[in-house]
Amino acid sequence: MILVLVLLLLFLWSAGSIQARAAIVTEDITPPEPVGSDLKIVHEVTKLASPRWIQSFTMDSKYYYFIQMTRPKDGHLRITRVKYKGFGKYTKDHMDLKYFGHATNLDCSVYNGVTYLWTGSNARSGSDVSRAISCFKYKKNGVLYHHAPIYYRIPKGAWGKYVTNVYPAVNKGGTRLAVRFTYNKKQYYQIYALNQGTKINVHRPIKQVILSATKGDFQGFDLYGTTIYTIEGSPRAAFLRGYDASRVYQPTVIRTADYKTGQKTKQVIHGAKALSFREPEGIKVISGRKVIIMYVSNLLTDQSCNIYQVK
Repeated sequence: MILVLVLLLLFLWSAGSIQARAAIVTEDITPPEPVGSDLKIVHEVTKLASPRWIQSFTMDSKYYYFIQMTRPKDGHLRITRVKYKGFGKYTKDHMDLKYFGHATNLDCSVYNGVTYLWTGSNARSGSDVSRAISCFKYKKNGVLYHHAPIYYRIPKGAWGKYVTNVYPAVNKGGTRLAVRFTYNKKQYYQIYALNQGTKINVHRPIKQVILSATKGDFQGFDLYGTTIYTIEGSPRAAFLRGYDASRVYQPTVIRTADYKTGQKTKQVIHGAKALSFREPEGIKVISGRKVIIMYVSNLLTDQSCNIYQVK
């Protein structure tokens, strides 16, 4: 009897040690924001279906969708779907995109209750440069190769040459689609009428907007009314020194450009100071011009997502 008790105590001690050790190793929390911060926590840290680089996010009325690079050299991506009530929990609900690109931007349109996801696609093998944009419905455990059934190559202007490194964003009402690409060290944004959630005429852009290149690493954009919102910035300097000493730390900056009035703004984000890694990845503008951003945290190749509202 005594032997049994001793063995039971040893087992419980061992299990407790393993749990404690695991808690320390896997701990990744969203630190609280102090009074006066320019950020408000919307959703605390969530681990996704692949321990790789998180690039962007979007959301509809039920889910958040996150896109990650799983094999960058070939443009392989993974989308993880998380219910609003599922934040803070690990999920394996995902869809894979092979030979799509870098996943710089992910967005969605909703038409007749159906959500369509948009991102860059058509990368060549051995490259993460998207040469078209694709539109598709999320399918759990689904796989798409190169592009979706609906995809568009984008000409520069109405009938110019097809451009590369293209990424889409959808406005709040789902009536406009903006496509970003770079050319001669400038940012180009071509705005299109979006019909039935999936249809654009690439030869009839409503507007072409040309902006200076961002000073920091470009990390995503969104469209609200006639205003383009961009986010830029790098991880913490300590992380840059560890994996790419050639890169220089850049603060998180949100810029706006209203292509109707010409008005431009710039806001440097100081919040999330205690967050590890702290690289901005993605921006969304919701009703009331509320700006939602994502910071990734933890380690370079084992990242988690943290969602904030900009005050």
